[in-house]
Amino acid sequence: MHARRLFYGLMLIVMLLSTASGRDAEAADTGTVMKGNAGQGQALFNGKGICHYCHGVDGVLDKKPSLKPDTAAAIAKLSAGAPDLRNRAGLTLKDNKARFRAIREGHPGSGMLPDTTLSDQDITDLLAYLASLRQSQTTPGKSPY
Repeated sequence: MHARRLFYGLMLIVMLLSTASGRDAEAADTGTVMKGNAGQGQALFNGKGICHYCHGVDGVLDKKPSLKPDTAAAIAKLSAGAPDLRNRAGLTLKDNKARFRAIREGHPGSGMLPDTTLSDQDITDLLAYLASLRQSQTTPGKSPY
């Protein structure tokens, strides 16, 4: 049961990370533009948001965290795998409004499930971090380390 929860939470984060191009995000319900904090977004990406489970530590696909075998197996069963968040051309969602919605509600046609644990500000911070990943882009999917 715990592995299933982790899996669903991970999928939701994957959706968020699927795309981001700006530092501001529109809160889904209010229409208010919020400012994101990329530093907070990085902490969420590699922590509470569990984005790094699928997208790799700091968005580097080949830099995976150590996971329990059942969690790793659940992630491996996801459809098509996670997109490279550092490669703008490979992202399917092209604006932050769509990205915000994907994180909150899930991303159809992918393994990313809805995430109801993150606040609007958390998601906005994640979007700011994702935008910074694309700005400091290295070779797609390859670790700069």
